[in-house]
Amino acid sequence: MQTNPMRMFLGRLGVALVTLALGASCSSAAPLRLEVRSENRMVLIPGPGDGAIQVQVIAPDVPFPAGRPMVNLALVIDRSGSMGEARKLEVVKTAAHQLIDLMGGNDILSVVAYDHRVSVLFPAHRVDGNREALHRLVESLYPGGQTFLSGGLEEGFRQARSARRNGYINRVLLLSDGLANVGTVSRDALQRRAATMAEYGISLSTFGVGLHFDEELLMAAANGGGGNYRYLGDPERIVAALSAEFHLASRTAASDVEIIIRLRRGCRFGSVVGREWRRDGDAYVIRLGDLSAGERRTLFANLNVSADKPGLREVGEVALRYRDPASGKPVTGASQAVSLELVRDEERYREGFDRSVQEKKAVAQSNAMVQDAARLADQGKKEEAREMLGKAAAGLAAAPPSPAVRAEFEKTNAYRNRLDSMTDMGSDEAKDAQKAIKYRSYEMLYRQ
Repeated sequence: MQTNPMRMFLGRLGVALVTLALGASCSSAAPLRLEVRSENRMVLIPGPGDGAIQVQVIAPDVPFPAGRPMVNLALVIDRSGSMGEARKLEVVKTAAHQLIDLMGGNDILSVVAYDHRVSVLFPAHRVDGNREALHRLVESLYPGGQTFLSGGLEEGFRQARSARRNGYINRVLLLSDGLANVGTVSRDALQRRAATMAEYGISLSTFGVGLHFDEELLMAAANGGGGNYRYLGDPERIVAALSAEFHLASRTAASDVEIIIRLRRGCRFGSVVGREWRRDGDAYVIRLGDLSAGERRTLFANLNVSADKPGLREVGEVALRYRDPASGKPVTGASQAVSLELVRDEERYREGFDRSVQEKKAVAQSNAMVQDAARLADQGKKEEAREMLGKAAAGLAAAPPSPAVRAEFEKTNAYRNRLDSMTDMGSDEAKDAQKAIKYRSYEMLYRQ
């Protein structure tokens, strides 16, 4: 491959700017901030005893004291036969070239390609001194056979794990345009495997390219791996998406972030809107994954309080734990107590609502229901999907009015009406619409 002088110049300029702006050493970012608010500070008795809390985790958008963390990335590229269509592989190669040029000399990169076989194009090594070799290897990629996604993912994990170092952010970036048809194809199995690697400090972000990949699998894997999922229906968006993911990784403020909820006797845990959770002894744990500087995550947990006497009731506590990206050491933040007042006065109860929490919870609940409706529509159950969307719209109509609630109401009704025109769910138009709907709901539930 001939060397492109302009690309060499831009690559060196990019490295110089990244080094000047971000530094070469690693230091801890500012501590995460935890905020807990009740949807209603009152619980009406007698009654079902239901309540809800909003939990928000905020990574302050402040400069890293001694420069951004270094990154250890494993780039896993689908080179199956379908990647030859619509210039998908060519655009992925362009994105990979840009990523190589963006990375600092002390960053670590490995490149894995897969079709029905898995190839390690470049084992994990510092970028410094290897930039041109990396460009040549990426340029040599060509479309091949089937889609051994689990094999590519496993090798990506292996490469990232082999190069783990203190002070480095470890992440696998997996791109795919098709359905996994070789090796492990179970969504649950891949999600569990990604969750296991996250425990080793290696997160996973996935990129769905085109219209024919399994978005449920890629979303599940990214959720298990604590990274991000991105839908790229237009292959031309790959370049910007991969660049954005690098910048997020290089600004990681906390890894493997988890919310820990413990409840007092007589209080029960219900669910988390749109998110999975697990029981760990006396604690309820919700994984949020990695957070970059300036990001926040918001979730809503439903609780139940059993009591028949009025008065202030201590319900439980919420705590935060994560890994410091600089040292790799665990950090446990101070817990925040949750108390609710049990009242018999209906007027006092109605006055106890926090409108802001109500609005945000209604939007989150709607998006969780829209995702469920989209899955029903994929299965051909359009009437059930329309019924689910009707419930979502009704919930929004009952929420305090706000621009966000109105916008969500309009989008939910628009999708409900559009389902009627989707006569062929296998058409490219329908696939794009379905993937876009699910992606928007994913972003609203997991990235807000």
